[in-house]
Amino acid sequence: MSNADDIIARLKQDFIEDTIDRVDRIETTIDRVAGGMDDAKAGIAELRREAHTVKGLAGSFGFPLVGAIAHRLEDYIADLTEIDDLQAASLVDFTTWIREIVESGTNPAAEEEIRILRSLPSRSVASASQDGKSGKTTPATGQQEVLIVTATAVQAHFLQRELRERGYRTIAARSAVEAFQTVVQSRPDAIISAAVLNGLSGIELIRALAAMKTMQGKALGLLTSFAASHPDLEGLPENVTIITNRGKETAAQLVKFIETLG
Repeated sequence: MSNADDIIARLKQDFIEDTIDRVDRIETTIDRVAGGMDDAKAGIAELRREAHTVKGLAGSFGFPLVGAIAHRLEDYIADLTEIDDLQAASLVDFTTWIREIVESGTNPAAEEEIRILRSLPSRSVASASQDGKSGKTTPATGQQEVLIVTATAVQAHFLQRELRERGYRTIAARSAVEAFQTVVQSRPDAIISAAVLNGLSGIELIRALAAMKTMQGKALGLLTSFAASHPDLEGLPENVTIITNRGKETAAQLVKFIETLG
């Protein structure tokens, strides 16, 4: 083994050990908050920090699935205000997979990645409500999953709520780059993207996704304030639905898009 390989191997081992320590801290925090021993607000903030750190480092050390799981953990706790026993059990599903993967030393194969991601808990509209008391999770088996791409938190929350209350799982991405990574790992059943994103626009993202073999036949939605006749929207593939981003029209057109998912 060369010096460079030896350094990389040591760095990877450091990441594995550090991630296991973080998982231990996450699980301890979950237990303490759920048991009323720690303040919920401070504890949940700590969970977000730990999950964000794991997400940021995992891909660099050959564990992209760990990064994807940590991302979904972030999404799951995004609007939690407390943790009850049911939510605690769901949160430990994320940490159990992270621990198992890093301890194995190898990122799973692509098909196994998809199976694991689809098995993770998904917040229902009841558990995502402001009171945070329901903690219900929607069963993963047999459910369709929709990727939402938007840099706007309010827009993401609206779309997630509308989809979750109709029984769909949701994944969030905040940029085109993140969306491409999620598509490769998660193979979502449908995608809704805002037209305005940082970097590559949502319009170009949708065009690129429509050309991907893995997305053939899958529903694509573009959330935009442009009319369907706008020059920037010319030539969009037939499987792209324009969802008008104009108040009450948005909800009605989103419902029509959801109906196409079957």
